Amino acid sequence: MPTATTIVVARQDLSIPGGDLSYDPAALDTHAIEDRFFDLLRDSRPDVVVLDLTKANGNGVDTIRRIRRQSSVPILVVCERDAHSVRDYRSAGAADCIAAPVEIVALNQALQQIVRVAQPPAAPHRNGTTFAFAGMNFIPQHNLVTGPGSARAHLTTAECRLLAQLVARPWQVHTRLALAEALYGRHRPATDRAIDVVVNRLRNKLASIGEAARDLIKTEFRRGYRFVSDVSAEP
Repeated sequence: MPTATTIVVARQDLSIPGGDLSYDPAALDTHAIEDRFFDLLRDSRPDVVVLDLTKANGNGVDTIRRIRRQSSVPILVVCERDAHSVRDYRSAGAADCIAAPVEIVALNQALQQIVRVAQPPAAPHRNGTTFAFAGMNFIPQHNLVTGPGSARAHLTTAECRLLAQLVARPWQVHTRLALAEALYGRHRPATDRAIDVVVNRLRNKLASIGEAARDLIKTEFRRGYRFVSDVSAEP
């Protein structure tokens, strides 16, 4: 691959092949295995999890959902040649599926494609563009929002990236996962809490210019956030 890629390989029960825990289902503590797996994700921040579901016995979807509840890391599933299972795995949150036995060339190509797709997009219109909305001006290149008179708010890098994503597509729902990937890329946090914190800080800074501006970022229950204002962009 053209760049180094960090990969974590796991079985259906989230045990790691070659890890310290012996793969003996009768002797394993399932909670310990799961905790160890997610600790590894937090410590190594992998680009891709390769999930071996060749012996999943119908439980592969549950495994993918367990990972999705705590992490947005892309998942490449290795499974049997069963089209029905592949559809279920992708619906549950797998980025791609490849059939066993795995050819190294096919594995390499699948990993490259997943990593390319997972790269965070650059904040839109970052250079030299001013966004106008609700009586305010947002100047991304200076991490600055200005309002009437001398009112202004200086944004952190994360707050600026977040606002740039929101104003680029006003009125649309931005999922927490999409925002996390845009802000952090491969270093995105395992939980939604980090995004919520940035959103609340941004709301407070907008409200410091005008209290009504706090409501420009609406929470969409269990979905994400929406920027509720028309936005114009000028060079």
